[in-house]
Amino acid sequence: MATNQPMPALSDIAAKVGVLPYDADVAVDAILGEAVRRVRNRGMTVGGLLQRTGERLSNGRLSIWLDDVGTGETLRLDQPRGPGAKDCIVDPDALAHAACLLRRVIEQRQDVVVVNRFGYAESVGDGMRAEIADAICSDAVVLIAVRVSRLEGLERFLGGAATVLPLASTAVADWVERAVSARRQGIAGQVAGV
Repeated sequence: MATNQPMPALSDIAAKVGVLPYDADVAVDAILGEAVRRVRNRGMTVGGLLQRTGERLSNGRLSIWLDDVGTGETLRLDQPRGPGAKDCIVDPDALAHAACLLRRVIEQRQDVVVVNRFGYAESVGDGMRAEIADAICSDAVVLIAVRVSRLEGLERFLGGAATVLPLASTAVADWVERAVSARRQGIAGQVAGV
């Protein structure tokens, strides 16, 4: 169930949502994984899902896995459908389980929430859209990977542009550190009545 909180203002979205637009030839999962490691080393709490690929299937595609960065739980996201399968291979039950994992991370109030993808399902109104909205409405800084071809759909979903990050783990970690620091100062200011 989605939160009843309104979406943050556009300026707040740009200040707290970092987007990593990628093409097929970019190892965005490795970049996100290394950025998570760097962010943790800087003392921030991180939760969320990282996507990775596994063995090659009979249809030539690679299996798709999600790793919960907080617990280490691994979930297979694809549904093997045989050598002739060309349609969407995402297992809807696995996607629902992944949504539950992401919701749990949001409830833990991490400094940073990593969303493995804003993908096809989310671009057509399904998938983990509600959980992504909840992450954005939380106090966390949010990192989202998105194919370049789906960036426009993500921006429509957000109601405006997010911060587009360079595809370099150090740059991502630097931006996250600044965004978390600004959010902490803003929250402390609100609590203190400043």
